[in-house]
Amino acid sequence: MREQPDSPSEQQAPTGEAHKRASGTTSLLRPHVRSALALLVALPAAWALLDATLPSGLPLGVVLQGAVLGSLTGCSALGLVLVYRSSRVVNFAQAALGSAAAALSVQLFSTKHWNYYAAVLTGVAVAAAVGALSERIVVQRLFWAPRLILTVATIGLAQLLSGATLAVPQMLGGGSGLAAGLQGGFRTPLHLDFGFGGLRFSGAHVVVLIVIPAALAVFALFLRASALGVGIRATASNAERAMLLGIPVRRLSTLVWALAGLLSGLSAILAAPLVGQGGDLTSGPTLLLPALAAAVIARMESLPGAVAAGVGIGIFQQAVFWNTSRSSYTDVGLFIAVLLALLAQRQRLTRLADVNTGGWSGAEETPPVPWELAHLPEIVWGRRVLLLLVGIGVVVLPLFLTPSQTSLIGTVTIIYGMVAVSLVVLTGWAGQISLGQFAIAGLGAVVTGDLVTRAGADLFLAMLAGSATGAITALAVGLPALRIRGLFLGVTTLAFAVPLSTFLLNPANFPALVPTTVDRPLVVERFDLYSERTLYWFALAVLAVAVVLVAGIRRSRAGRAMVAVRDNERAAAARGLSPTRIKLVSFVVSGAIAGLAGAIDVIALDGVRAGSFTPNMAFEAFSMVVLGGATSVPGALAGAAFLRSAQYWLSGGLQLVVTGAGVLIVLLILPGGLARVLNIARMAAFRAVARARGISLSGPGGQTGATEVDLATLATVDR
Repeated sequence: MREQPDSPSEQQAPTGEAHKRASGTTSLLRPHVRSALALLVALPAAWALLDATLPSGLPLGVVLQGAVLGSLTGCSALGLVLVYRSSRVVNFAQAALGSAAAALSVQLFSTKHWNYYAAVLTGVAVAAAVGALSERIVVQRLFWAPRLILTVATIGLAQLLSGATLAVPQMLGGGSGLAAGLQGGFRTPLHLDFGFGGLRFSGAHVVVLIVIPAALAVFALFLRASALGVGIRATASNAERAMLLGIPVRRLSTLVWALAGLLSGLSAILAAPLVGQGGDLTSGPTLLLPALAAAVIARMESLPGAVAAGVGIGIFQQAVFWNTSRSSYTDVGLFIAVLLALLAQRQRLTRLADVNTGGWSGAEETPPVPWELAHLPEIVWGRRVLLLLVGIGVVVLPLFLTPSQTSLIGTVTIIYGMVAVSLVVLTGWAGQISLGQFAIAGLGAVVTGDLVTRAGADLFLAMLAGSATGAITALAVGLPALRIRGLFLGVTTLAFAVPLSTFLLNPANFPALVPTTVDRPLVVERFDLYSERTLYWFALAVLAVAVVLVAGIRRSRAGRAMVAVRDNERAAAARGLSPTRIKLVSFVVSGAIAGLAGAIDVIALDGVRAGSFTPNMAFEAFSMVVLGGATSVPGALAGAAFLRSAQYWLSGGLQLVVTGAGVLIVLLILPGGLARVLNIARMAAFRAVARARGISLSGPGGQTGATEVDLATLATVDR
C-alpha cells in the first residue's frame, strides 16, 4: 500500500492505473460540482427571501460590503484552521499576530510617510516574522506538551502582542494609540468612490476584492503543488507519522505559524482603511470571535470552508447592522453558531480531545507538612504567626493608602482575587477551561444592583441572589461541557463572554435591566460603605469567607474527586465516581464565587456601565490564575495582586506586555507559577527546622505524602 500518492513512483504508474485514479478523482469532484451548482441556485433565492422579509431589506450593496469584510475574516480563520490542523491547538493569538503588524503599517504610512505599498509589504513581512518567532520561542518549547498548556500559552502570547500593538504608535512617535494613525489618513492609492446597492465604496474595498482572492489562490497553489505544501498537509493529517516518514515536522511548524501570521497581518492591514477614524484593531476577543466562529463552522479542518464561512459571517454582520444599527446583536448570533457547530461535531471533537490534550501539567498541589514535623511547636506556631502577620497586613493596608488607592488597589484587587479563586476550583481542580468568569460576575452584579436599587432588598440577600445567579449561569455554561471537551470548551466560554459583555450587560440595549447607578447601602444599619476603607474591609471579609469555604471543599471528598477527574477521568469513572456530576458541581461552585465577586463589584463601582465587564477581562482572569498557580488559592490571590498592581502602576500596552510575558515565563520556565515559589520557600523552611532538630525527612526533597489522589479512597464519594 502506497503511503504517498504524490511520490515519483506513483507518477510513473501504468496507464490503466492512472486512468482508474483519474476516474476516481473525477467521481470525487462530482459531489463538489453538484454542491457548487446547488449553492449558486440557493444563494439568489435566499437573498430574494431575506430582502423581502427583513425590516430594512437586504440591498446588494450590503451583501457586497459583507463579502468584502467577510473575506478578511475568512483570511484570519484560514490561519486558525491551518495552525489547528498542524498543531492541534486553538490559537487565541491569531488576531493579535496581525494587529501589531497593522499598527506598524499605519504608523509607517501616516507618521514616517512611507509609500503605501512599502508600508503594507513591511507589515505583512513583520507579521510573518512574528508568527515564526512565536513558534520558535513558545511553540517549539511546548511542542510535545499537552494541548491545553499550549493553548494557554497562546492566551499569554495574545496579551503580549496586544500590548505591542498599543506600544508601536508611541515607539514611532505617532500619538498614543492606533486611532491617531488612522486619523492620519491611512488610505489606498486607488482613489475610487462609487455607489452600489445603496452604499458607497472606495478604493480600499476594491483592493480587498483584488488582493484577498489572489492571495488565497497563491496559498492554495502553494499547499497543493509545492513540496513544502505537501509536507504541511501530511503533518496536518498525522504529525507523528509524518515525522517517521522523514518529514521535518518542527521546521514545517515554523512555516505554518509564519503563514498564519502572514494571513492575520494581511487581513488586519487591509481592514485598517475600512475601519476609519476612531476605529480599533486591538479589541482582543471581540476581534477574534468572528474568525473563531468561521473556523469552528469549518470543523477546524476545511480551509475552503473557513473562507466561505468567513464571507457568510461578514454578510450576516452587515445585514444585522443594516437592519438594527447595533453590531452587538451579531455577537449573540456568533455565539449561537459556535455552540451549535461544536455540538453538531461533538463525536469527532471528543476523539480529538483524547489526543494529547492532557491535563494541567503545570498543576502543583501544595505538599502536606512532613509528618515528622507536623506537631513541632516551630511549625504549628510558625504557621499561626505567619497567617496572623498576613492578616494584619491586609487589614491595616487601607490606613496607608488614600481613598482612591484603597478602591483601585485594595477593593478591586479583592474582586479580582475572588474571580481567581473561582477559577482555581474550575480550572485548577476540575480541569475545565473557562474564559467567561468575568461575564458571569457581570450577571451577578446586575442582579445584585437591581435588587438593592429597585427592590430595596437587604444587601446580604441581594448578594446571595447574585451568587445564585452566577451558579445557575455557570451550570448552564457547564452543560455543554458534558459534550464539548478539552480545548473547545474554552472556545465556547469565550464566545459566551463576548455577547454577554457587548449585548446583555450593555445599558444601551437593556436600560431597564442594567443598573447604571447603585447607591451604597448601610451594612447591618451601621457601617457606611461610602467609606472606601469600610468597603475594603467588607469585601475582605467576604473574600475570607469564600477562601475558607473553598479550602473546606478541597479537603472534602468532593474536592478530591475533582482532582481525580482532572487527572484521569476514565480511571475516576472506573472507581465509581461520576465525572458528569463532579464537573457540574465544580461549575456551580465556581459560578457562585464569581457571582459573589460581581455583587461586590457593583457596589464598589456604584453601578454597571458599558465596559465594566469587557471581553478582554476573559484573558486577564485566566492570566492571573496561571501566574499565581492554577491549583493554589494563595498563589491565585498573589497572581490577582500582581495583575492588578501591573494595571495600576503601568500604563498603555505595557500592562498587557507584563502580564502576557508573565504567563509565558510561567509556562516555559516556572511551571506552577508563584505558588511554586511559595512551595519552595515553604519546603526550605521545613528542611531548616529538620536540620536544627536533627530530624531526617522521608520522601524526595524532604517531602512526604504524594500529591496524587488515591482513587481507591474516593470510590464511595458518590455512593
